[in-house]
Amino acid sequence: MWWIFMADEQASSRSGSLARRCAAGSQDAGRSVSRQTSGISVRRVSTVLSSSFIAAPNLLSLQDDRRDVAMGRRPARCYRQIKNKPYPKSRYCRGVPDPKIRIYDVGMKKKGVDEFPFCVHLVSWEKENVSSEALEAARIACNKYMAKFAGKDAFHLRVRVHPFHVLRINKMLSCAGADRLQTGMRGAFGKPQGTCARVAIGQVLLSVRCKDSNSHHAQEALRRAKFKFPGRQKIIVSRKWYGIYQVQPC
Repeated sequence: MWWIFMADEQASSRSGSLARRCAAGSQDAGRSVSRQTSGISVRRVSTVLSSSFIAAPNLLSLQDDRRDVAMGRRPARCYRQIKNKPYPKSRYCRGVPDPKIRIYDVGMKKKGVDEFPFCVHLVSWEKENVSSEALEAARIACNKYMAKFAGKDAFHLRVRVHPFHVLRINKMLSCAGADRLQTGMRGAFGKPQGTCARVAIGQVLLSVRCKDSNSHHAQEALRRAKFKFPGRQKIIVSRKWYGIYQVQPC
């Protein structure tokens, strides 16, 4: 019976080794699974935390930017119509910003009527307010074209209107919680925002003097400057020999 005993021992040893292998395999599998799951959880937690830490400063910066953004300049079409009396700068109207246009004569302004006999005007065909920004833009456009095609010493440009009328604005707050700070239309007189010129029908806006050989350049320069103004304008060639100067009767 000794061989039966040996067979039982071999079988028991085989079964024990198989059981140990299975146990070891299950432990390795459990460790790998736990590692994978723990890695996934760590990754998820890390991504969530990183996204939250990244998103929070962005939100704060956006809120700060929204609070710090200043309101843009109100469009000039809001002040185009003449509805009230002239409101110039005075000791009662203080804190008025300087007008955008500071130069009214460009070119050879000391040339006489004999050297620059040709004169052309840009005339307003509407009763309206013209902002100082529009006057400056028109002056730059006309001066640039004449200096390029006629020469900087071959013309004289004059802006004929001055922005003396003061425009006001009642500023409204647009940030969070503004309804607790602002008063709406109570006390809505406003503060000075800019200046404009009150223009009548037939009033001259710009005038260009030059030689007869550069007459087409002057008319084209005023045509380009016309796009800087609101409303309607006309280009009229002057028939007076003295141009833009005033002649005293004898």
